Amino acid sequence: MSTATSTDRHPLTADGSVELAVLDRSGFEESRHVGAGVVVGPDGTVLDSVGDAGASIYPRSTMKPLQALAIRRAGALFAGDELVMTTASHAGTPSHQSLALRMLERFDHVEEDLGCPPDLPFDRDTARNTSGPRRLAMNCSGKHAGMLAACRVHGWDESTYLDIRHPLQQAVRSTVEDATGEVVDLVGTDGCGAPVFPLTLTGLARGIAGVVSRADEDTAALTDAVLADPWAIDGVGRANTVTIERLGLLAKLGAEGVMVMGVPGGPAVAVKVLDGALRAGTLAALTLLVRNGLVDADAAAGVLEVTGERVLGSGSPVGAIRVGAGLR
Repeated sequence: MSTATSTDRHPLTADGSVELAVLDRSGFEESRHVGAGVVVGPDGTVLDSVGDAGASIYPRSTMKPLQALAIRRAGALFAGDELVMTTASHAGTPSHQSLALRMLERFDHVEEDLGCPPDLPFDRDTARNTSGPRRLAMNCSGKHAGMLAACRVHGWDESTYLDIRHPLQQAVRSTVEDATGEVVDLVGTDGCGAPVFPLTLTGLARGIAGVVSRADEDTAALTDAVLADPWAIDGVGRANTVTIERLGLLAKLGAEGVMVMGVPGGPAVAVKVLDGALRAGTLAALTLLVRNGLVDADAAAGVLEVTGERVLGSGSPVGAIRVGAGLR
């Protein structure tokens, strides 16, 4: 398996991108989103790609399934919806916040122990009825609760758990390298404060294929938990949750237009939208899966109909977002 190192690592560029999606308004093409994507088989072999699949990106929250594996392998053995929360970018609903609090209390932690910043919930109704930002509402609070739990199990220092030199983050680093086949040669800081590593799109897809392989107790537990409680990974009616519920895939978004999906026991896809737009990720990832015969076209269309961005004029539909030329 090939690796990416500092000698050959390069970011995705416009020249390395293809048109993934076009937004039409009233019969006129208003916006275009370019990027790259790749599908790999269970063994990591590239099955299909568009654009520069060897380019490196920050995976952002699409790295969470690998962080969740590291948490579990470090001894924080959450199950069910609590396990899903360790890999979630949740909507911050009361149910999500209660679940994160339950995870904290299980290991004698409190909200103030979380290293993620206070934030407002993604869920608009919840945000409108909240008194202000809080750590539990931050979309990564479940992951951070899991990291704190792993520290408590091992007796590791909990005040520095986000430092790349911390034993937990070194375990995450090793997990990422083993899963992707790539060398971590640069460490960035994600929005929640945790370390994040540049990975090639192909390496990221290989990592997700390994998660959904269900090849060991930990990957099986994580994949099965997500399929059983998809509401926890995102939120009722939101894109990842609907995709999981209707198609039986593991689906995980990341900030700045990153999307991964994995077929349990089968291939995985990774997509990066160059301009960071989230609205093109689900469309591009599902299109790549459909064109490789991995997802039913009608079922995928049903998901996109429910989750796709609505193009409105005075409250009425006046357009739509559609697949770009690079995916046709």
